[in-house]
Amino acid sequence: MCGIFAIINPPGCKVDLQACRLAVNLMEHRGPDGYGEWVSPSEDVFLGHRRLSIIDLSDLAAQPMIGQSGKVLTYNGEIYNFRSIRDRLESLGRRFRSSGDTEVLLGALETWGVDCLNMLEGMFAFVLWDPAEEEALIVRDFFGVKPLYVFQGANGVPAVASEIKSFYALPDFIPQLNHDMLPEFLRFRCLCREETLLKGVRQMRPGEYLRYCRRTGSLIRVRYWNPSSVLIPQPEESHKDVTQAEFLDFFRETLKRHLIADVPVGTQFSGGVDSSLISAIAVRDLSIRPRGFHCQVEEPAHDESPYAREMAQFLGMETETAALSCACFFSGLLEKLTRHHDEPIMHPNSLGIYLVSRLAHGKVKALLSGEAADEFFAGYSRYPLLLIHQWLRNRPALPGTLKVFAGWFDSGEGRLGTLMNLVSSASHTGIEDRIVSGIGYISGEDLNALLDDPTAERKSVERREALLPADSCADLLTRCQLFDIETYLPSLFLRQDKMSMAASIENRVPFATPGVFSFAMRLRPETRATILSRKTFLKSCLAEYVPGKTARRRKAGFGMPLNIWLGSPEGAERLRSTIGPDSPLHGLINMKPVEELVSGFDGKRSRADTLWTLLSLHVWLNIFCRDRKSVVDFRPVGPHPGPPIETLRHGNGL
Repeated sequence: MCGIFAIINPPGCKVDLQACRLAVNLMEHRGPDGYGEWVSPSEDVFLGHRRLSIIDLSDLAAQPMIGQSGKVLTYNGEIYNFRSIRDRLESLGRRFRSSGDTEVLLGALETWGVDCLNMLEGMFAFVLWDPAEEEALIVRDFFGVKPLYVFQGANGVPAVASEIKSFYALPDFIPQLNHDMLPEFLRFRCLCREETLLKGVRQMRPGEYLRYCRRTGSLIRVRYWNPSSVLIPQPEESHKDVTQAEFLDFFRETLKRHLIADVPVGTQFSGGVDSSLISAIAVRDLSIRPRGFHCQVEEPAHDESPYAREMAQFLGMETETAALSCACFFSGLLEKLTRHHDEPIMHPNSLGIYLVSRLAHGKVKALLSGEAADEFFAGYSRYPLLLIHQWLRNRPALPGTLKVFAGWFDSGEGRLGTLMNLVSSASHTGIEDRIVSGIGYISGEDLNALLDDPTAERKSVERREALLPADSCADLLTRCQLFDIETYLPSLFLRQDKMSMAASIENRVPFATPGVFSFAMRLRPETRATILSRKTFLKSCLAEYVPGKTARRRKAGFGMPLNIWLGSPEGAERLRSTIGPDSPLHGLINMKPVEELVSGFDGKRSRADTLWTLLSLHVWLNIFCRDRKSVVDFRPVGPHPGPPIETLRHGNGL
């Protein structure tokens, strides 16, 4: 895992080398093991790279790398099936100097072009520059595991980077808030598709590549893969029985490839279904005993560490624990990690992921995590609730009758409250509205009040509605899963990437491959989730390795006691800063309801979610929209870490 940066100026217009090197070095945490750059002979194209050495630690695998055709590659990620691709290339007569995946990826691109993308199993983001054709190929992996951003200035020149902060090194980059995206961000804490909160900065979509032709100035976007492509068109053939043995055989081989490394690999270990299955297969089937790293949350109701200890003891694994307390949470960590995240911290548990990664640093260089299993195998409570909603909608008289009984309860915020709210809304909320708005953190009514705009709720969902699969393409559960994979999962991968790379740790996600996803979609919907259960199939797979009661325990999730911590003296002080006269929220948000929320905070989870969203936005605005210097000074840049430019401009040739 690494950090990449590239800029492609018009012919003869030299790049600002000092600015480009600063842009690369602002990502030193992504690649502390080495710096590399390639500059075109006319000094109008720059490709830079920060290296975290995982496979082939020698200089032969250094980047940027020049291929046999003269094309230049700067690449971030891992291609887990690179050995089989290498065998195919060698059968065609290609020879290799290194033992890593970078040279294999470059060889595949030179041999097959973009047709090779669907051969890959991995996480990747890269820029391939073709000097002969004056064309750049910019690619992001299938599910968006690796981040990649594009900035085009007033002159249309594209700059590409693994992190947004790199653009702050460019003289023509002027950070401006993308006001049009505020409704969607406030409601969902993330943006779907290509937009970001900064004008002119776009993120590559998962499964997308760009072709930039310097001669014509054209920039063409192509979606080379999307999740719906795994569905079989004929409904009667859409789902075939998949046995546990078939899946475990397939996943075992997938995991074996994800464990390929020339450095130690551990696990981000919670004791939950996903990380436990990964660890159990590694221990029992692959005879590998990875070290586990876990976060212990101060509040017992939110602490998974007893489950982690129990599972680790059963598997005979060594585990280490990082502690996250209220004092730690508000100790300045939020500001530090917002600088790493480049965007407002969506999930409070991002801080826990960083602490786990920091604990792992120096002991392992890569961690396996179970991200994507909830989306692929229906692990969220939202899926049974959606099925209940459908059941109620199919019985029009029932919601009205149950609503009378719902009025007898103080709905509160527990499971009963959630169910009663569902009953109350079933008669007037459509299924599609439920899918699109189901992961919102602020109600539409509150959003309208915060933005003082009666249309804010509608604006918040407009872009997302276009990503909802047609009702004819799949069953209800599958439609919702596909929607979540397009809109929600990329933000989780962003969290994993930025928080682990903040500690210079690679995060690998063996569930997040098209092959595993295809297996999940072949399952009948009822083996993924029902009204009474979720993630049923994956739990049954885990039960092959651990006691059934342990495998089927209720999902805890990596939650944070926001309602408790925001009500603490430290939390109250931080919340007061959001309504102070210097807060950047003034002029963007209607401060009257914010002041009422802060002064009258009663510990309710729903209000805590709203306040966290505002606090996170407040911190980000202060850093990324007010204080450009603090972003550029994020990592003090010392002497240039590489050899002189004269020897670097030819890169690592093959």
